[in-house]
Amino acid sequence: MQIITKNTGNTKEDEVTINNIRKDELVRLMLQTLIDLDYHEAAQSLQYESGVSLESDMILSFRKSILEGDWPTAETLLSTLPFLTNEDEVHLKVKFLIRQQKFLELLEDNETMNALHVLRTEITPLNQNTERLHQLSSLVLCSSIEDIMSQAQWDGRKGTSREQLLNELQNYIEPSAMIPKARLMTLIDQSFQWQKKKCLYHNPRNHEEYSLFSDHICDKRYFPTTTIKIFKGHTDEVWHVAYSHSGKYLASVSKDKTCIIWDMETLNQIQLMQSDESGSYCAWSPDDSKLLVCGIDHALRLWNPFNGFLLHMFKNHEDQVTSCVWLPDGEHFISGACDHVMYLWSVDSKTPINRWSTSRTTDMKMTEDGRRLVTISLDKCINIYDVNLLRFIEVGKIEEQSTITSLTLTKDGRYALVNIQDIEEIHLWDLEEQKLVHTYVGQRQVSYIIRSTLGSSDESFVLSGSEDNHVYIWSREYETLLEELEGHTNSVNCVSWSPREPMQFVSASDDATIRVWGFKSNGSH
Repeated sequence: MQIITKNTGNTKEDEVTINNIRKDELVRLMLQTLIDLDYHEAAQSLQYESGVSLESDMILSFRKSILEGDWPTAETLLSTLPFLTNEDEVHLKVKFLIRQQKFLELLEDNETMNALHVLRTEITPLNQNTERLHQLSSLVLCSSIEDIMSQAQWDGRKGTSREQLLNELQNYIEPSAMIPKARLMTLIDQSFQWQKKKCLYHNPRNHEEYSLFSDHICDKRYFPTTTIKIFKGHTDEVWHVAYSHSGKYLASVSKDKTCIIWDMETLNQIQLMQSDESGSYCAWSPDDSKLLVCGIDHALRLWNPFNGFLLHMFKNHEDQVTSCVWLPDGEHFISGACDHVMYLWSVDSKTPINRWSTSRTTDMKMTEDGRRLVTISLDKCINIYDVNLLRFIEVGKIEEQSTITSLTLTKDGRYALVNIQDIEEIHLWDLEEQKLVHTYVGQRQVSYIIRSTLGSSDESFVLSGSEDNHVYIWSREYETLLEELEGHTNSVNCVSWSPREPMQFVSASDDATIRVWGFKSNGSH
């Protein structure tokens, strides 16, 4: 599309700012957005009226040469482009990307000899990305174009490969010359993300309620501050609760030697498993078909949580088993205890596969991909392990100020949330930098094991039990205490946020009850 303008030269008017935004830059973003929305006549009118062009003729020619596969013209124009840096290495990287596309299209056209010529005389001499170069070389042996496209992760000339190439090349070019794709929409999305981050009571279900006409803020009434159900199946202190990965079920273990399974859709008890000893911790298998319960009698019990059958009992520890984690395969798990040993187990064997000497472990968590294991111990340390092929290598240790009683990992495994006894604080650690990034205060914790967790699908809340019978909720980012919830009549030991319902969590207490928290319209029970 050719657009005739009244004036394409730079004028003082181009430098006029509106709220610190250059007028000509704003007009260019408007032009780009109008064209993206297929309002070409409106874009033409705006460009004529403003005298501002979207891109220079040089950039338009380069863009056209890439999209039409005119590789000689594209490389000729490289010397005229304003790159972010003029280092020779950048020019070589750009040439590599263009010649790679040329090579792949020749293979697509079954011109194998020409493709080999490009590979040997044009791509290889660039000395760029050796690993990718070897992969390109192997494509010559592929039996079909479908195989080539699959191995190269490339969708062909008729797909979006040229557009993707243009986007990659744009990373090396001054954005003021070649405006990034959908730039105005990106800025609007960044604004929404910033507003979401500033929204202290953000509800993930409100993502469709963003408007350009008003700032985003969630209604506090839909925050889970009301008890909507009280579970009363236990007869003594409830020490631990855990949602299944699907969020459909909840497991609770108690001093009364029982483990109860609750249906979180009907909010009813569906199974009770009686043991010889009290359970202090439980963990669902990755597919939610099995449940491990750690007992104070130095053993772990593997249950079928739906028919109540005891599948195995694992005994090898010589002190209380405090915690356990499943490996992603669902066939292996690790146990930690106060006997200075961690064991690796298979669900099919009552004998450990491996063992490691360690500090007296009190809690442990593993990332979903199974590549990182983090533990806490009575020596006031957070221990970080890399996991590879059932082998564990300690890669870091963080010393805390006092006894650590609880551990939660963020979904990406980068941050660890820990409860610190005596000083009555909750700390959020960056495990990569081994740096304390946030501190949360207010809860009471001097004598007992109190557990905390992260809340909401975007992990924007921090929750904790407390010895003053309350549940505390903070903003993760701003450390602001949002809620102090009453209801329990004894110490609150554990909290767990639903992975299914964005505004629901549970709390377990020494008062022998479990409270389900939601917002008022759910109705209380």
